[in-house]
Formats: sequence, structure tokens, C-alpha cells
Amino acid sequence: MIYVTDTHSLIWFLTRDPKLWKDALAAFRSADDGKSLMIIPSIAIAEIIYIIERKGVGIKFGDLLNKFEESINYVVYSLNLEVLIELEKFTKLNDIHDRIIVATAKICNSKLITIDKNIRNSGYVDII
Repeated sequence: MIYVTDTHSLIWFLTRDPKLWKDALAAFRSADDGKSLMIIPSIAIAEIIYIIERKGVGIKFGDLLNKFEESINYVVYSLNLEVLIELEKFTKLNDIHDRIIVATAKICNSKLITIDKNIRNSGYVDII
């Protein structure tokens, strides 16, 4: 199985936050166990850097990088021309970050791990 994660879901997983719901936790654990692929849009990494710098969370950016280096099941997906072309289709979403994340999920033909109501209600991708 292939999953794409949004920013908050990844943060909640890495910090063991109880806000992460059961199905999302199972998807991350599946990637940890080598049974699935977890794709992280590069915009989510940028957002995490911002959140760490501005708000502080229970993770350090170096720890996040180590997570990606230690596992071939966590892949950062670049913001490339294909994503930019795809995101133009998602006009129901006002937030450019959300559009990039949805475009990545669509391109990867994967389920998106998110709690974002706007994304969930858009119907653009399958949601976990």
C-alpha cells in the first residue's frame, strides 16, 4: 500500500500524539514495518521546519531527517512540474499547501492521511 501524509499527521506520529487516529497510526506502523510506502510531500517538510522554528514541537529536524535516512519506506516527494500542473485541478482548496499535498497523493495514486476538513470534504482523493 502507498500512503501520502500531510504535515500534522506526520508530526503527530513522530511525537506520539494521541490526536493521531487509529487508522493513521496503523498506516505509519505499516511503513515502519516495511509493509507499505509512506510518501511525504516536500511542502510538508517545509511546514514542519516552520512549525519547529515558530512553535516548537516534540521533534527536531535532524530526527526527522534520520527517520527518512533509516528507512526506504519513507520517501520525500519533490515539488516538481508534475505536481504544479496537477494542483491546478483542485480549485475547491484555497490553501496552496493543501493543493500540493493533494496533487502529490493523486499523482502517487495513494490514500492521503489527513484530518483536514477541507481536504476531506473536497472528494479529490481517498482519505485515511
